[in-house]
Amino acid sequence: MNFTGTTAVVDFDAEAALEAAASVPDAEVLIGVEYNTEAFNILYVSETVDALYRDRDQMEAHFDTIHSYVHLDFTERELFKDLFVDPDGVRAFVTYMGNMIAIRVLSGDDGLFIGLNPGSVATEVVNRVEEAVENQ
Repeated sequence: MNFTGTTAVVDFDAEAALEAAASVPDAEVLIGVEYNTEAFNILYVSETVDALYRDRDQMEAHFDTIHSYVHLDFTERELFKDLFVDPDGVRAFVTYMGNMIAIRVLSGDDGLFIGLNPGSVATEVVNRVEEAVENQ
């Protein structure tokens, strides 16, 4: 796995967390982006994802559009904490799409977005990422 960026936005080692995700057998990481409500930083983009964009500027413009909605992750976390009896925390969100599994792991006011190949095992990826974040 080749990384294109270094941790610059979040308060944990997002590179180490992404490496932990990539270490899960049968989990193919397509993209990794660290984020908070103020900024995002692209850490890794696979050739598959890179081929979807004309150039880096087009990719970053698209990611900027996505980033304009990340506040919903933190709002939704609070909503789930309020709605469910003793949820023991809300740690991550997983969205299954036809061409990708989108995982957003939250740590305080920071997040790590990981896009996986649809055949990947999302729960194990979340567990490994959380373990990597907690052990820092």
